[in-house]
Amino acid sequence: MPIEWLMENAAPVIRYRIQTELMNITDKTSLQDAMTEILLLPQTQKRLDLLKNLDFRNIHGSNSTCLENVLPMLNDFALNYGIDAFKNAVSPEMTSDKINNDVLNYDKIIACPFLLRSKFPINSLLDVAIERINTIYDFTRRMDFDIYDDVADYKGVPKTFQDRSVIKPALSYGNTCRLPLIYDIVTLAEVYDRVSPDMQIKIDNIIEYITSPEYDVVESGYGILCASQRRYYSMGWDCKKPFNDNQSFSYPNIHRLLLYSSFPAAVKSKWFENAVDYLTQYKTETGTYIFPKEYLPEYDSNWVLGCRMSLAENRRKKQWAEIESTFYMLKLLSC
Repeated sequence: MPIEWLMENAAPVIRYRIQTELMNITDKTSLQDAMTEILLLPQTQKRLDLLKNLDFRNIHGSNSTCLENVLPMLNDFALNYGIDAFKNAVSPEMTSDKINNDVLNYDKIIACPFLLRSKFPINSLLDVAIERINTIYDFTRRMDFDIYDDVADYKGVPKTFQDRSVIKPALSYGNTCRLPLIYDIVTLAEVYDRVSPDMQIKIDNIIEYITSPEYDVVESGYGILCASQRRYYSMGWDCKKPFNDNQSFSYPNIHRLLLYSSFPAAVKSKWFENAVDYLTQYKTETGTYIFPKEYLPEYDSNWVLGCRMSLAENRRKKQWAEIESTFYMLKLLSC
């Protein structure tokens, strides 16, 4: 059985996550021993050191020091505010409602999902998430995919942007964004089981918008925003579906597929079914899985882009790809 094989061959992070996420083991002694092993890992200590210097002035970016990477990198190692080593590394500022008062809107959209995911005791986090859900739903409920203006109406578009579409200003007025961003998907996954049935219906609608075939034609990265005359910004952070047979499976992002597995509306879709079916081609004769190594990247960039997939396996060992692939596939099959 793949689970037994993983428990014999995997490093502490995957063994712990199998027990808590796939086997539903709740025995505190067993889990504490497993967590002790995780905390002794040099990779864990490096990530905890990054947490000690974390603050609200460094939220967005591709560096390992940014909040949007530090927190989920620790979460992937099964650490959150409920673990003493994590809690003790957090500055008091990071547990205040400062996010609601002093953090700019776009940075708030980026910080909120990871503070939620890390179980920070900040009272306003759920309110921030609900406000964001309402903002996106107000747009997606219309199932409107006509999000671009005629580029001929805009002057002074920089040469580097001239092959990109211009997003309608109405979708970004008031220093926020009405289009769903990949950061929002992390937020929705975290709060889905914590919000009212009415809010769950709104989340379902947002996911249905993103997983619809019409969304496939939206430009990757959405396009550019016109801030003022001759001032333009690249948008980015779209929610494109990975392993999409409508686009010849050309976007093989395991990380994002796992993220979408949190939503009933996504799991029930034909796209998700086809994506998981596509991955079964990597099943071995013994029941494990070995994905192409490019499906399991590990390098410095934004966590939401799926660039930090390592789970502390020794990548110099022959079996590392089989171990990580099998764990991730079992997660997908458990939906």
